[in-house]
Amino acid sequence: MLTTDVRGNLAPRLTGRLHLITGGRDASGPAQPTLFTPARKAGRSDHTVCAIVGGAKLSAKLDLLIRLVTRVDVLALGGGIANTVLAATGTDMGASLCDYGLIDEARKLLDRAKACGCELLLPVDVVIATEAKNGVEDRIVPCTAIGPEDMVLDIGPATIARFTACVEAARTVVWTGPLGVYEIAPFDGGTDALAWFIARRTRDAGLRSVAAGDDTIAALAAAGVEDRFSELTSRDALPAWLDAMSPRAVPA
Repeated sequence: MLTTDVRGNLAPRLTGRLHLITGGRDASGPAQPTLFTPARKAGRSDHTVCAIVGGAKLSAKLDLLIRLVTRVDVLALGGGIANTVLAATGTDMGASLCDYGLIDEARKLLDRAKACGCELLLPVDVVIATEAKNGVEDRIVPCTAIGPEDMVLDIGPATIARFTACVEAARTVVWTGPLGVYEIAPFDGGTDALAWFIARRTRDAGLRSVAAGDDTIAALAAAGVEDRFSELTSRDALPAWLDAMSPRAVPA
């Protein structure tokens, strides 16, 4: 498998991942689970709540996203969900998975996030290929360079850096949905890098981290860090957690 950049030059694949996960694996054993409770306090940047949402279909998580933007400080999107929101901003997504029937709803989500003061992070670069299978040639390109036959299959290194910066500034992180086709290498890179970074912050910086949903937990298990998050829970449990938080003001 060859990895090339947008100009076709050979490029190391997600080289930044090595720096992001350094110190993640150690011999000290798994982190002990702790009770997950929201840590957000209005006006305190050191109590930032960051939500990370991936997965294939915007339709499956639209209601959750609408609630999240009223309750978290930063919302980072990946996977097919991010593809649809990127398309709503005018980005050509090529042959990528995208809920084109929900473009208007995606625009409303963007407007709602802005009105609520929730920072919404979208990918700025992606890993693309013409199909999702082992051994296929993949390239890292900015989102503005996605071609008509390209499929977006993972987030790129610049996006990983944006998302990890969000995690580093947070006291609480909630994550549901993988950020790429994690079942197939090399498209597991973004999910793995973020998983290890969150695990390290949980261990070293007291980050409260919760992973929700079967696919998310399976992705963490594939990365070997499912026992290093503060809590693993079901996606159905998230609404109750959100309801316990004070919502942001939403314009009528």
